[in-house]
Amino acid sequence: MAVAIVTSSISCLPADQVKRYTIKIVPVPFMLDGRSYLDGVDISTTEVYEMLAYKMPFRTSAPAPGDFIKAYHEALKKSDAVLCLTVPTKISMMYESASNAARQMPPGSKVHVMDAGTAAGGQALIDLAAARAAAAGATLEELIDLVKEIQSKVHLYGLIVAPQYLARTGRVPAPLPSAASFFSIKPVFTIGQGRVKFSGVVRSNKAGIERLISLMRETAEQKSVRVIVQHANAPKLAEDLRRRVEDAFNCSELLVTEFSPIIGFATGPGSLALAFQTEN
Repeated sequence: MAVAIVTSSISCLPADQVKRYTIKIVPVPFMLDGRSYLDGVDISTTEVYEMLAYKMPFRTSAPAPGDFIKAYHEALKKSDAVLCLTVPTKISMMYESASNAARQMPPGSKVHVMDAGTAAGGQALIDLAAARAAAAGATLEELIDLVKEIQSKVHLYGLIVAPQYLARTGRVPAPLPSAASFFSIKPVFTIGQGRVKFSGVVRSNKAGIERLISLMRETAEQKSVRVIVQHANAPKLAEDLRRRVEDAFNCSELLVTEFSPIIGFATGPGSLALAFQTEN
């Protein structure tokens, strides 16, 4: 039974991987300076950053159920079942929207929606693991078990370089970004079990990269890892982090991608994320 993987543009998957595994991407809508866009369709990530979008009004929302229904129908033209992976319910309404869409599919349609428990590069690693297993012939039930198994092996740490932008999302109390900016400190965060947690602060970008490497070393130890480095318009910082990871760990895969504008808006310019999956 062929199974298609459906996910959203917020995973920031590399285009070559999307094409290779025929992953169906549902673009996330957003408003920038009064105009509507679909992430990765109407405007590229690079174009958003070049517009200095951080200084413009920005608003985003989860894709509507109709967007997911369209993706499911297209996926089922060539597959027998669909596994849809979304960001955590505590971060977005995407899971609810995707589940609502699944309930509206014709009787007999095999569509299963899962909360990935993580986001950005963390979700991208889960998306890719599921897509590779599906390409190898895994059934829907086997893919569900696989995702549950690897969720505990996927970790995501991030560095906020410009904390003054954090308050715009409404998910971070305003005093924290203000205090971080005033004292010139940069928060380090993690996403686990569907929650964003702050795990310390650093004084410089260099110290931030060292902190990310230290956190990864504590978890990865000597295991082989698959890694995704992501950045918000900070290619030099991302390259510095990539080199450090490559030198310090046994990487079976090491990818670098830009954050979706959706995440870049929430984290601010210059932010970095280090996502990795430990392997047996």
